[in-house]
Amino acid sequence: MLIRISHPLEAGSPLYPGTPAATRAPYRSIERGDSSSSEIVSLHTHSGTHLDAPRHFCPGGAGISDLLGAENVFAPTVILPIPVEGDGCVTGGGLEPFLRDIHEAQAVIIRTGDCLRRSRDPEGYAGVHPWIHPSVPDVLREHAPSLGLFGVDTVSVSSPLHREEGRSCHRAFLCASPPVLLMEDVDLSDPRLNGGGWSLRVYPWILERLDGVPVTAIAEREGTRGEPAR
Repeated sequence: MLIRISHPLEAGSPLYPGTPAATRAPYRSIERGDSSSSEIVSLHTHSGTHLDAPRHFCPGGAGISDLLGAENVFAPTVILPIPVEGDGCVTGGGLEPFLRDIHEAQAVIIRTGDCLRRSRDPEGYAGVHPWIHPSVPDVLREHAPSLGLFGVDTVSVSSPLHREEGRSCHRAFLCASPPVLLMEDVDLSDPRLNGGGWSLRVYPWILERLDGVPVTAIAEREGTRGEPAR
């Protein structure tokens, strides 16, 4: 069973406040008499479902091309159901019921449920949403020593209402050694996306030294290889 957990990137996709929207413009057009059609696409490196690399917050930090190849597999991946609404916060203490489940994890993704309102309330999704407390990275590093990626189904681990805490959280994930990549704006709307037994495949654009990049991300339930992605 394969489930795509990355949102399609559109001009109207909700973004962290201050992030410019993606744009597209025709460059050549068969209808205008050109031999072929092509477009110019402009987007912010932290648009839609995307990865944050250390370069995003850490002086001299590694970029996407330093850490990732064309295909990247994180297995096992554990998806933790921690329901949070509005301006609520996921804390290190909130992970305590799951510590035994994540010990071997290479990726941990938090399912707050916020992604369910992404399409019906894009302004609220971008502006007032659950966030990740700076205590979370330390707890994960202690109890999931193989962790390479942390994801969340909100527009960012940082809330516009708690910017300092958000910066601290980013740095704790990205600037320590080894860095833990962040995947934000993850689509966990499929109710099957819970618990362990998953592997995560991430397909980024590989451009030199980017601080972040939109990705296509696929969750695969172990033992179901070959079933098509939703």
